[in-house]
Amino acid sequence: MSHNITSIDTVLRPAGSKYNTWHGIDTEIHRPISLPVADEYGVLPVVNKQSLYVAGSDEPVESFKALTAVDKNGVKRTLDVVTDRYSIIQNEQVFRTMSESFKGTGLEYTLSCIGTLGGLKKFFISVAVGDDNGGFMVNGDKFYGNVNFITSHDGGSFHAHDSLTRIVCANTLRSSMDGHKHVDFKIRHKGDTTSKCADLSRYLSGVFTAREVFVEKMGKLADQRVAGDDIRQIVGGYFVREAFKRGEKLETGFKTRSLNMIDGITDLAISGRGNSGRSLYDVLNGATEYWTSGDGVGRTASAGKKAYSSEFGTAAASKERFSEYLIGGEFESGLQEDTKRILALTA
Repeated sequence: MSHNITSIDTVLRPAGSKYNTWHGIDTEIHRPISLPVADEYGVLPVVNKQSLYVAGSDEPVESFKALTAVDKNGVKRTLDVVTDRYSIIQNEQVFRTMSESFKGTGLEYTLSCIGTLGGLKKFFISVAVGDDNGGFMVNGDKFYGNVNFITSHDGGSFHAHDSLTRIVCANTLRSSMDGHKHVDFKIRHKGDTTSKCADLSRYLSGVFTAREVFVEKMGKLADQRVAGDDIRQIVGGYFVREAFKRGEKLETGFKTRSLNMIDGITDLAISGRGNSGRSLYDVLNGATEYWTSGDGVGRTASAGKKAYSSEFGTAAASKERFSEYLIGGEFESGLQEDTKRILALTA
């Protein structure tokens, strides 16, 4: 059960096909997801610290407490064991903090998904921000970003970060946390968490500054022109870098699998969807397409397995590393000569 949505968890999403989830076990809401709506559907259970006892003893365990909550069926659940110093950040507090942080910003936003996971142990809110539900343009392409708010009642911290991943389950939560985050705001469950949460409004300005930086970086890739022969060498340089990181010498050239990947990405950069092979942005789009719907997610894999690998698996990690490689300009380093030599050996 990779989504980790148990029988006592609830995931809510707005009505409309664009908010559909891959797991299909959410609840569609035909009104704005407000605090009363979230409470009505049981995603804001109150978490308490209670004394912890050893079986057969009336004496409470010193310095430790049990975190408990009552689920939507009225059953008390133990979520975790914590120290006395642990400060609870309630789900409702996260919701109110999210709402307060947007006040005065003038930004339009929509709660694109909200829910609990792992038997009430995690709580998340994904918020699509800006016009057209969070969409922003990069070189004529539409990107959709979400500001994600996550708190845990099993030892984790409270996080808020901007991501291209919308959280709808445990897999997307991990992908959102592990992938590239423009800005990451973190609060540990210690001390005065209320005042720390109040700082979140300042964080939002950083989110959109970071988005501007992201757009600028993509613009630089679009401005950097390349020719067809250059593309193969640039793509090959990425695979040389990855091989060198693994300690491989490539003394006899690329293996067939690596060469097929290089050629696959090169072809998509030149003639893939919306690409013309004229800039580094085309190269990035070629790699993204290869690891999203192309052979990079398995030639014989089902559509479901391809989607999983693209968003959560090795393909997702490859997309991120390739993006960092291009943005960092590593293809202009000493890799050029190594790549020419290794491609020649392969030929």
